[in-house]
Amino acid sequence: MLQHLCTRISRRGPALLGKPLHYLPRRLQSPVVEAVLNRVLAEPIREGELDFLHQRRLQLWVPDLDYRLTLSFVGERLSLLPDSEADVVIRCGLNDLIRLSAGQRDPDTLFFQRRLLITGDTELGLECKNLLDRLEPGLQPAWLRRLLQLLAAILQRAESSPSTKSGARPGG
Repeated sequence: MLQHLCTRISRRGPALLGKPLHYLPRRLQSPVVEAVLNRVLAEPIREGELDFLHQRRLQLWVPDLDYRLTLSFVGERLSLLPDSEADVVIRCGLNDLIRLSAGQRDPDTLFFQRRLLITGDTELGLECKNLLDRLEPGLQPAWLRRLLQLLAAILQRAESSPSTKSGARPGG
């Protein structure tokens, strides 16, 4: 029963999460997303590791959510921009993004499996991917780390499902 539930969450989670994101206005989403990103990335921001994003636009695209975030580094913080042209686009499915954020997947592996795609400015894309390599899950706020670990465990359990082993890959 638990196995079945994990598999359903893995396969249908992106579609279920995508709907509320589309109905919630950006002007309400932006302050929350900015606050979370700036909190999660506080140490790399302090250490100047995001300075390469000054005057540049990075877009994170989660295609199974049909969701895009366009970011830039303004002043001393990440800011969301209205969706516009980006210098670099990082594209990754929600389930892989969860695993990556929980430290269960490495960006290089996803990149070489073509599950993490980077298009646009090659040099900027490499800097973004290298930043992903350096980010440690231990720097995340405890609540976020616990949530990501829970979601990653659900995805891991779904992967071990007999129906998944027969060739179907759960939403990732």
